Amino acid sequence: MEIDQLEEVLDLGTLLGRRQAFALVAGRCSAADADCLRTIRGKKLYRKYGITWEEFCRKYAGISRTVADQLIRQLDEFGPGFFHLASLTRLTAETYRLIASSVKESGVECGGEVIPFAPENAPKLAAAVQELRMRAEAQAKPAAQAAPDLAQRVRRTQKGLEAAIAQLETVSTEDLNLIQRQALRAAIERGLRQLERLTQVVPR
Repeated sequence: MEIDQLEEVLDLGTLLGRRQAFALVAGRCSAADADCLRTIRGKKLYRKYGITWEEFCRKYAGISRTVADQLIRQLDEFGPGFFHLASLTRLTAETYRLIASSVKESGVECGGEVIPFAPENAPKLAAAVQELRMRAEAQAKPAAQAAPDLAQRVRRTQKGLEAAIAQLETVSTEDLNLIQRQALRAAIERGLRQLERLTQVVPR
């Protein structure tokens, strides 16, 4: 971009003032606004005015650097769909992650139809987000419940192995007769073979 073009684009007071500081006072930001922030930060265009990125955010964008960086991260992670939907419904990043697969370029897919991004569809979009979120949470719940159960079984198995080894150590110090010693040695060797086989099954 040429210097004169930069000067035109970077008339920040006019640009940002006209956009009501990206409308962030109302808690809304479009994908274009976030993309504008990303371009200004990425190309360090704010340096033309001898200020830092943090100063630019506070003075010209009317937001903190933290908020600006968050908006850019959301654009990078989610794309424009997040901002289209967030401008029409109350939406968090956590909820969007749950329903992202149902968000298309033109709207939200729910119940066999795609609800377009449009102000008049805000109630339908909000209901679709709620329904999709509840579905996703219901599907995730069994997996979340299974994980602690598996972890508990692993801990019980670990403790059982440790207890068995401790018991073997105790028994091996006893005054065993020949038959007892042979039986114990055979049990240990059999256990070692089984453990060796299991070490090949359990990935590192």
